[in-house]
Amino acid sequence: MRRHRNYILAVVALYLLVSRGGITCASSTDESKEDKQQRLTYEINDNGEAVITGGNCDSYGWLVIPESIDGYHVVGVADKAFSYSQDIRRLEIEEGGARYIGAYAFAGCRHMDTPSLGKGIQAIGEGAFRDDLFTGRKELERDVFLSDNVMSIGKEAFACCSNLRNIVLPQYADIDPKAFEQTPWQEARDERFQIRGSCLEGIRGNTDPVLEIPYGVTRLRSGSWVTEIPIMDEISRQTVYEEIIFPDTVVQLGESCFAGLRIKQIEIPGTVKELPYGLFKGGEVSKIILSEGTETIDDGALVGINGLETIHIPSSIQVIESYAFVDCMDLRRITIPGTVERIGEGVFNGCENLTEVVYEEGIREIGCGYEDTKIKRIQFPESTVSIQGVLLYARSVERVYIPKGVVEFHENIFGGRFKELTVYGQEGSRAEELAIQSGCEFIEVESGDEMP
Repeated sequence: MRRHRNYILAVVALYLLVSRGGITCASSTDESKEDKQQRLTYEINDNGEAVITGGNCDSYGWLVIPESIDGYHVVGVADKAFSYSQDIRRLEIEEGGARYIGAYAFAGCRHMDTPSLGKGIQAIGEGAFRDDLFTGRKELERDVFLSDNVMSIGKEAFACCSNLRNIVLPQYADIDPKAFEQTPWQEARDERFQIRGSCLEGIRGNTDPVLEIPYGVTRLRSGSWVTEIPIMDEISRQTVYEEIIFPDTVVQLGESCFAGLRIKQIEIPGTVKELPYGLFKGGEVSKIILSEGTETIDDGALVGINGLETIHIPSSIQVIESYAFVDCMDLRRITIPGTVERIGEGVFNGCENLTEVVYEEGIREIGCGYEDTKIKRIQFPESTVSIQGVLLYARSVERVYIPKGVVEFHENIFGGRFKELTVYGQEGSRAEELAIQSGCEFIEVESGDEMP
């Protein structure tokens, strides 16, 4: 009878485990050495992978999340798996194992030393290590190291870790703005910066000549283009900075986020793919360097910058939208690389001291935009197939070369001029026909190299 009852109890227990949505198993590592024994429980997901759901560490307080368990590959640690376990003193996640750590998986493990997280970790969930002290013997103290494989760090993942003073962050992770709330690491940065809402909201009286945005900031919020007040405070508005240093965690800049800023040089990292409207509107910037990786200069992105003499456009730029450089009055010369596919209209309008725009071979679509400039000569590259807009208000332009390959442009591109305009091109081209219709002198050349 006793044997029969034990069998029934075993069947019932198995049913309860399976009914949770996966089979929960228990396993021990190194069973032959009781002094180092740890037991882990796990579930098997729909892909036949193990998710660690709990267990205990060995007698020394060492918890190892293995690469595999009972022949199953370990894919992650479940939500709240070890939360508020006071026995864990050291945590190690093996290199080829878990890819994620669930929400509050190790929250409240207040005796745990700095964890050793494997390079396989890709996601750290909300509150995963919240309220951990990261204590331990001094000789074991080290930075929290997160590999570049980590793609996301959730809200309050390391919040209230009272001994977290150093951390090595992954380069491209989406980091929640409250991931490190109330830690010494965060507070040290908050002495100069406020990191909220995934953006830099203000600088507290920062007058340092070099403005360095903290590593881990991913986005800067939009400023006000109406009042031209940047995200900086009043003191920083009065400071002329030597340089702004961006970390490569920054992936997005808000519209007008540096409006009114005065800066000598700024290099925007290639992780920022798109430059938004009015980035430095009303500010003073002498030199702008766009890094390889940036792809788009939006409508009016660099409008109204005072003192801008130099801008470097990398070969990664694909599109320059309309009115991108409007009213940059100190810009004198600019080269557009041939890798740019399209340039919008009115790009250089109001650049009063601009004397030369060099279009390199490869550009296919170009919009007219030379109003109120000092440009006298325009040479469209042989690769051009489309020219948008007209030269009506480009009053300083005296001669222009249009290659025969241009198949699309405005019917009145040369009309309404207040001074003579000489058009250079190939015999029988559409440019010749429109030039004659508009009363412009047409000079036949074989290529743009022959235009004086």
